[in-house]
Amino acid sequence: MKRYSVIGATRQQLELMGAIDIVEVRNIGVIFATLNSGQVESLTRSGCKVAEVASVKAAVITTPTPVPTTVEEKTTDQVLELLGMEAIRNLTVPPLYGEGFTVAVIDSGILETHDTIKGGIVYSKNFTSSPMQDGFNHGTGVASIIRSVAPKCGIANIKVLDDEGKGTEESVVLGIDDVLSLYDANPDISLVAINLSLGSPDDGNVDSPVRVACRAAVERGIFVIAAAGNDGPDPETILCPACEHYVVATGSTRLVNDTFELSQFSSRGPTKEGLIKPDVIMVGEGVRMASSIDSSATIVKSGTSFSAPFMSGIIPLFYEGMSKTIGMPGGYPTGVEPTYKWGVSLPTALDYFLPKITIKPANVPPGKDCDYGYGVPFGPLAAQALSSAISGLSISGMMTPVLTIFVVGLMTVMMRRMWKH
Repeated sequence: MKRYSVIGATRQQLELMGAIDIVEVRNIGVIFATLNSGQVESLTRSGCKVAEVASVKAAVITTPTPVPTTVEEKTTDQVLELLGMEAIRNLTVPPLYGEGFTVAVIDSGILETHDTIKGGIVYSKNFTSSPMQDGFNHGTGVASIIRSVAPKCGIANIKVLDDEGKGTEESVVLGIDDVLSLYDANPDISLVAINLSLGSPDDGNVDSPVRVACRAAVERGIFVIAAAGNDGPDPETILCPACEHYVVATGSTRLVNDTFELSQFSSRGPTKEGLIKPDVIMVGEGVRMASSIDSSATIVKSGTSFSAPFMSGIIPLFYEGMSKTIGMPGGYPTGVEPTYKWGVSLPTALDYFLPKITIKPANVPPGKDCDYGYGVPFGPLAAQALSSAISGLSISGMMTPVLTIFVVGLMTVMMRRMWKH
């Protein structure tokens, strides 16, 4: 007997046929159960979608995967300076720091007392048999990167990977389900994004339980950011759930002489279904981040695990900017999202925003491709997109003419030096 995900059956049906260890995930419409081959065949004949539960792992570079020695170590603050993030933060007075909004880190756990994180954890839950700590030294780094981008945002610590960085689709789905319950029951924490620095090989199954769970989050208006994977430069190597259409697949770039170059290991598209992925790339090589060794420790790591949280950290800044400028400090009621200003869904908003906030090298064709996606999210462009999206500005949230000049000037100077030609 093996562990399976089932879509299209009821718990009662599974109980009657003798399935065991049944776990119903109601927010997502998936049931996990231990089944024999005859039960699987019977469910499949009845029209149910049945799949064996796959393993997942953290999307971090480990030996023997090489990282070039020419890559320059950068702190998160240095990365943010090169990305021009101050252009977003300084859109309002006081600056934007993600205050009042929360990102769920579905990962290996977090050292909650780390200097870069303490005071920011708003919720914790463990879906593994390992202790509620970061024994794999992964989720702590991810959370610290998010907090470097949005220093006052909240973090929901959802542990789904064990102390070897491994888990299952079931643990990830249960983690996402818990986040959706948290979103529904606690609107005050304003949960706006889920970071998934993990994955498994894409098998092209649109009914993969993790992909179904991600769709349920997107339907609620929650951004889902996922690591693209570290299996490049071969095509069709995007991980699941980064392969899901409106999950923001984030690849990796490295910094050499303060210019960006695509990481050799960064997974490429297209997906098994032919989608152009990744969606964006962010710095994921040679990043110095928090370590779970102790409350002040740091470590240098590489992988799309660490490019994804740079993207996730931008989301609370956007939401805080919207909340300040339309007079809704402290968050949005359940079901009301600032990206719905145009009366459109989150997927449509993503299609609108990503091309507007990203840049690519001059020698790379414009538009979206299977290496760079849309390109690197760039602070001045993101600030410009946010400022143009908001209306009815309050005095505290007004973008001054001087700041407008600053944003345009910074954009021109930085774009000239960011890409190696």
